[in-house]
Amino acid sequence: MRRFLKPDESNPGLWMTKRYIFALVAIAILAVSAFGTVGLLITEHKNTLSVVNISGRQRMLSQRTALYVSQMIYTRDIVEQKHYRRELRRATRLLEQAHLALTGRANVINMSIEMSPEARKRYFKGAYPLNAQMREFIKALHVILELPDEALNEDHPTINYVLNTAPGELVDSLDAMVEFYQEEGESAFAFLVKLEGVFLSLTLLILLGEAFFIFRPMVAHVARQMNRIKAFSKDLEERVALRTEELEEAREIAEQANHAKSRFLAAAGHDLKQPLEAIGMFSGMLEKRMPDERSAAIMKDMHHAQKSMRSLLDSILSLSKLEAGVIAPNISTFPVQTILSQLTQEYRIKAQAKGLTFKMVPSSLSVTTDPLLLERILRNFLSNAVRYTKQGRILIGCRRLKGKLAIEVWDTGPGISNDSMEQIFTEFLQLDDPERDRSEGIGLGLAIVKKLSELLNLEIACTSHEGQGSKFSILLMPHQYISE
Repeated sequence: MRRFLKPDESNPGLWMTKRYIFALVAIAILAVSAFGTVGLLITEHKNTLSVVNISGRQRMLSQRTALYVSQMIYTRDIVEQKHYRRELRRATRLLEQAHLALTGRANVINMSIEMSPEARKRYFKGAYPLNAQMREFIKALHVILELPDEALNEDHPTINYVLNTAPGELVDSLDAMVEFYQEEGESAFAFLVKLEGVFLSLTLLILLGEAFFIFRPMVAHVARQMNRIKAFSKDLEERVALRTEELEEAREIAEQANHAKSRFLAAAGHDLKQPLEAIGMFSGMLEKRMPDERSAAIMKDMHHAQKSMRSLLDSILSLSKLEAGVIAPNISTFPVQTILSQLTQEYRIKAQAKGLTFKMVPSSLSVTTDPLLLERILRNFLSNAVRYTKQGRILIGCRRLKGKLAIEVWDTGPGISNDSMEQIFTEFLQLDDPERDRSEGIGLGLAIVKKLSELLNLEIACTSHEGQGSKFSILLMPHQYISE
């Protein structure tokens, strides 16, 4: 019992399931026992009622047959005499059927009869049992039915028996038997009431035992588990809060360090660019004084490397200034064709030098934004288009798109894969290109474009198909452009 009550910490679910099953089985056994016992008592009670019914029927039919015999004797009308003879025959047949059903020799009245041992003893045993009296009475009735009309008189021994002797003795015996059946039925009903109390007590006792030995340990076990869960949850919340605080501190430190780096680079940009400008100036002067072509070629490469380094440093400083928040946009309204014409004049020469066709679609619209920063975004798009397009054409122009103004740069370059589309605006990311000149950038151009667009509250979009080309767009809201 102790092992049964002790919770199984390794498998609490199975432990509680076993106890639920045990409780249900106990209730089921009690219910089946009660149902079966009550069913037996009901069957017995129905049997007793059937016996009482048949006995009462015998009593009534015995008196009715005696009445019909009396009417047959004293009537002088032949028709009435025949009528009473028919009624006597019918009543005799019913009396005989009831007797056969009660004694179990035939079930001609569709009643299931089974006497108790005590009732059977009273019915068949004794000096002059009721069974013998009933059989003799039925036999006398059959004799009377066979008598001719002229023999029907009260002096006939059989008629005298039916009219005088049999009714008194037979009715008294039937009354005694009915009384016994009634007492037996009342005893069975009283026993049923007692049994109902016994089953009720057993049910309450089993429920009390289940509550004390099954559900009480289960509730205690669940309460302990809930307390453990609450304690663990509280500890976990404290740990999460501590880790969150530590992560927040680390994030703030990282942001402070990043801002400090950005502020340092933005502030030190002038000082960093001065040596490079000097190197460029000196290398340009030396390039003109080289004594031979080989030395001149080396100085030319050195000068080119210096220009690439200055371009890279400009990109880093620009990104740092954007992150440090030291660049403030100067918003104004101006014709967008001014920027388009300027960029076309500059990049058409670069495109034609690579054998590319450069086209510009004129526009009569005016835009409201920072012209220098907008030009820088478009310049980055055009620089990438000229740099990566090997053949074909480059197009720049404006068009209205779903209520917005799109300034677009199209090219017929190698295109960008779908997997790389979401990464192209990330800092220091360069897509795989074995033919790319690594000195031309470190993957900051589009990152700067993204930050400039956020600063100007503009949208940047890109669509591309590998092997066919790309389209980079700047999207302005309706309030950011007007028609001239």
